[in-house]
Amino acid sequence: MNQIKERNVIGAIAVALADEINRVASSTAPEEGPAASALALINHAPGISIRSLASGVGLTHAGTVRLVDRMEALGLIERRLNATDGRTRSLHLTSEGEVSCDSILRERDQVITRGLSALTPEEQKTLGALAERMLRAIVEDEAHAYRICRLCDYGSCNNCPVGDELESRDDKQV
Repeated sequence: MNQIKERNVIGAIAVALADEINRVASSTAPEEGPAASALALINHAPGISIRSLASGVGLTHAGTVRLVDRMEALGLIERRLNATDGRTRSLHLTSEGEVSCDSILRERDQVITRGLSALTPEEQKTLGALAERMLRAIVEDEAHAYRICRLCDYGSCNNCPVGDELESRDDKQV
């Protein structure tokens, strides 16, 4: 393959997988749109603020407040006092929210598994290593990291390349 075709094919598979992940996540979530991402991010970062959640799910602050209100009314999340800032609230999943999040992440994993099924285990390992390098190269900052990882199963990602990259940059700045 020439480089232009390689980029095009990689872009096409990225779009196809992203579209399918978004479709199954949205259909599994309590409502369409960013609810699935919000549940996964709160699962990933218990105690996350509405401001950080907003940057992760790509909504305005006001839109995120409305989303949080709806999910709280459904019994999926709860607001708690922030331990360090009394003006803000920390967001946490309820047990029902955890069940919903687990279902979303399970559906997401099935899409990825189907997409990778054409590859041998060795090829999957190679692709995983290459994808880690690519993630490290593109992550910009914490807000961008939340956006990248908004539908990740953080519990299964030991040594997350996105988080590790941000930490290594922080260590170099100190």
